[in-house]
Amino acid sequence: MGAEPGASPPNVVVVVADDVGFSDLGAYGSEIRTPHIDAIASRGVMFSNFHVSPMCSPSRAMLMTGVDAHLAGVASLYVATPLAHRGRPGYEGALRTDVVTIASRLRDAGYRTYLSGKWNLGHTPTSLPSARGFDRTFVLDATGADNFEKKPYLPIYGEPPWFADGEPTDLPDGFYSSEHLVDKLVEFVAADRASAAQPQPFFAYLAFQAVHLPVQAPREFIERYEGVYDEGWEALRRARHRGAVEAGVFPPTAMPSDTPAQADWAALAPDAKAFAAKNMAVNAAMLEAMDHHFGRFVDYLEDAGILANTIIVVLSDNGPEAADPAAGTGFNSWAEDVGYQRDLATLGERGSYAIIGPHFARAAAAPLAYYKFHAGEGGIRVPLIVSGPGVEARGVSPAFAYVTDVVPTLLELTGTIDATPAGKHPIGGRSLAPALRDLGVDIHPPQEAIGFETAGHAGVFKGNYKLVRVGAPGGDGQWRLFDLAEDPGETRDLAAEQPERLAEMLADYQAYATRVGVLEVSAFYSPTRQLLINYLYDGAKANWPLVVAAVGLGLVLVGIPVWLILRRRVGRRGLPQERPLRPPTRFPLE
Repeated sequence: MGAEPGASPPNVVVVVADDVGFSDLGAYGSEIRTPHIDAIASRGVMFSNFHVSPMCSPSRAMLMTGVDAHLAGVASLYVATPLAHRGRPGYEGALRTDVVTIASRLRDAGYRTYLSGKWNLGHTPTSLPSARGFDRTFVLDATGADNFEKKPYLPIYGEPPWFADGEPTDLPDGFYSSEHLVDKLVEFVAADRASAAQPQPFFAYLAFQAVHLPVQAPREFIERYEGVYDEGWEALRRARHRGAVEAGVFPPTAMPSDTPAQADWAALAPDAKAFAAKNMAVNAAMLEAMDHHFGRFVDYLEDAGILANTIIVVLSDNGPEAADPAAGTGFNSWAEDVGYQRDLATLGERGSYAIIGPHFARAAAAPLAYYKFHAGEGGIRVPLIVSGPGVEARGVSPAFAYVTDVVPTLLELTGTIDATPAGKHPIGGRSLAPALRDLGVDIHPPQEAIGFETAGHAGVFKGNYKLVRVGAPGGDGQWRLFDLAEDPGETRDLAAEQPERLAEMLADYQAYATRVGVLEVSAFYSPTRQLLINYLYDGAKANWPLVVAAVGLGLVLVGIPVWLILRRRVGRRGLPQERPLRPPTRFPLE
């Protein structure tokens, strides 16, 4: 499979949604309207067993390079990396120069290359996308930011770092992330096509902020979901399970996950229910708005007469976001200071901040276990759709696939696999092209061990089996063994029943960890706690003269009162009387 000899090389568009759960897309069984993505799925192949990292940066590093995230320099989310790990091999926090991106490979093969959206792989001179194979870029190099304005979404961040073609830039008036990112990508493609007598094929990376925090959407989209989630998260989780089965992406005989525990919706007060349901409505609206603007890009390709020769890949970077910053001390006062409010009437609109929290996040990942930041299937199994020339409408592939498989797939589909530069580390994935031709084909041999680790969440895939350790904040750090073919919901731990397989896969994990340089986190590690520690440390380091002055001032302010108190006490007792001098003691000579 690949470009036919003499035919025009196909264009490539890779679309990454942010924090979109396994069953969030309509094609995967959701109630959320995503007609444009669903149309792409209907013309190609959907994967029901595709995996990424539980964190955004490692997933994106692997997506761009086909190399394990540790070898690419982005083993974890940098802002939550233990201080002792920072800067060590694999934990540099920016894409290393000894790995090659898919953009560099395709540009060397004659492609024009574009990026519009979230990068989050570093903004040093060697790690910005302008230095990593992209001709035109409009990017955010951060975990997230406001979708209407240039302002941060967490207290640990300053002004969001937006870049245009490698230079810091501002946002225009009337900005909304999904809309503007598509506008920029259309601008890049159209400008090149207008200026070239014979336009080159292009590779476009469209990385949306939807549905990352803060969850925000225009009012007209939010209104479409008013009342949809009034029955609560447990009802939604059951509906998503049914939808996933009907869509063919979850076995009808498998049990849905019951992990982690769900709060009782019925026990909530009416106003709490209304507020929670509105947050989820905004989340759905944000995803539909993303799909709407993606549809505008598809329409542009069709009007330009190039859609038929364009490969489109759609995926998510990890499972749904369960964190609730508003539950933390001080968040609400900070949010008010920077211009966020959480009033029910305008929730999700410009100047507001919606959060779905852990219970609706669990429903967004249904019928799988856990969500973002966790190695349960709900945190790492996400949608993957491939469509375009050479890919027929075949339905759902159950083949196991990993994010490092995307690069070799695109190289094969574009016919560029033999004409690409090599990096220090070879591509670790395998092409999914055989599964695009035959849904019954397995990509990875049953004895191939595929290891993974991010911030203490670790494991191995081997054949139908998964060895997994789910760490903080929701897991207990114990190794468990699951048969994903029979039990993708991870409801039955087989570790005690199959000790030999357990030992074999533990050895596989240790071999993987040694090969890529995994640095284990402590048993007390928590990404939220580490994020705060890093924030305080970085702030102190960046402002050390002020810190020294503050400590000195503190010592003075504390020392003066202590000295005065001691002086007053001495004064009340009077000074001690002088003692008469005594002659020195004489010892007899021996």
